[in-house]
Amino acid sequence: MKIVFASIFRPGLGGGAGRVAHELAYHFSLKHDVVMICPADETGFITQENGLSILGIRSAGDDEFYMPDLSARTVGEIFSFLDEYQPDIIHAHDPALIGLIGQVWARMNLVPFVHTAHILPSKALDFGTTDALNVRLLKSSLSGSFILSVLNNFYLNCDALIALNQPALDSIREFGYEGEIFVVPNGRDLKHYDRCSNADNSVDRKVLVFIGFINKRKNQSYLLKTLKELPENYVLRLIGKPLNPEYLQELEEYCSKYGLKNVEFVGQIEHDQIPDYLEGAHVFPSASIMEVQSLVVIEALASGTPVVGLSNETIDELIDNEVGAWLSKDKEPIDFAKEIDRICNLPEEEYQTMCDTARKRVKHLDWSNIVYSTAEAYQEILKTKPTISENENDMLTSLVSFLAIGDVKDYLLNVIEETRQSPGAESGLLPHVKVPSPIKTWIRVPSSTWFISGVTILVSVIGYLFMKGQGKGRK
Repeated sequence: MKIVFASIFRPGLGGGAGRVAHELAYHFSLKHDVVMICPADETGFITQENGLSILGIRSAGDDEFYMPDLSARTVGEIFSFLDEYQPDIIHAHDPALIGLIGQVWARMNLVPFVHTAHILPSKALDFGTTDALNVRLLKSSLSGSFILSVLNNFYLNCDALIALNQPALDSIREFGYEGEIFVVPNGRDLKHYDRCSNADNSVDRKVLVFIGFINKRKNQSYLLKTLKELPENYVLRLIGKPLNPEYLQELEEYCSKYGLKNVEFVGQIEHDQIPDYLEGAHVFPSASIMEVQSLVVIEALASGTPVVGLSNETIDELIDNEVGAWLSKDKEPIDFAKEIDRICNLPEEEYQTMCDTARKRVKHLDWSNIVYSTAEAYQEILKTKPTISENENDMLTSLVSFLAIGDVKDYLLNVIEETRQSPGAESGLLPHVKVPSPIKTWIRVPSSTWFISGVTILVSVIGYLFMKGQGKGRK
């Protein structure tokens, strides 16, 4: 198959959603013809060291997020590439920016379009959508109602969605999506974690490791309260960079107030260092308020580290007393601490059995299995060639009125009106009118999608220039 993947994150950035997008593209490229479209220093083709082909889109930013410059010229270059490449399927991991542009091309050209939902759409605003966008201009423009409108429109124009687990599928249905959904979990390179030795439970010093962005959704404050209830021989390592510096300051002030000298704020580490930190951990504690399918929980289990967690979508799916401890959301830190202390003081044989069971719990999540399941989903989607429905013959009046001016506007409005009145329009067939081919294919895209695309392009260009002006271009 020829597959185009799309991500709003550069390689190595964006947390779990960014990593999964790029890793899935790479593993598919081992057997298929693959191109990833994502932000880069400049627009053009790049071949990564691992051999993955990337169509980079000029972007500006820093830390986790880079705003692509989706100018008319850039969008034209993306469309020209897709016209020449002619993918069998387009798979986007984000419902905006580059993913949305890919969706418009797919609808215009009747190419199946798939999206992996990395958030719970019915709770989209609870995920801190703008936490990583540390730019006031963008935060103010991304109102809740606009985000939900974009997400709803995006879903309606997908040929299928991929849910990471049953809670994600339920959330998608609750949001109102009635189309095809395939459940395909996140994958990991398990061989990187197979090499980790189980922790030695007989030593006095007990190491707790949590990996994740420092933000309120990850709930590190709860872990500090838990540590306060544990003996001083317990050490808590918090790995990850802060999305909100004020929250990090709150955590540091709490440690100072209660004299917690056994807390280590490690900061950001490279992804290939994660196995090294997990190897020495006796327990991976997770108090995250919401997780669709946490990569670090999977990685902890794969390394043989028991997980103690408060109930969320990931903990409910993967954790029980055989691999750690599951606790309800209303449990107090002292209850959480007791479970950690219990596991860390199990007889050595019982502890090692728990570690080995943890590894087995996620054996099915190796990338080789995930690629196979995803390819099966693609094949099912490709069996039903996308068609032009009556709704998709909705004209582009709003787009033209919003974006075009003068003679160009009048011409396009006349074309739209002529197409509306042509035979075959009501039956869902493209009418044979004297319309330039590029314009004729625009008719397949709902006007609401075009409107949102126009806003997307406008916001991306303004955001790109703003971030570049702030000196946030990649050097």
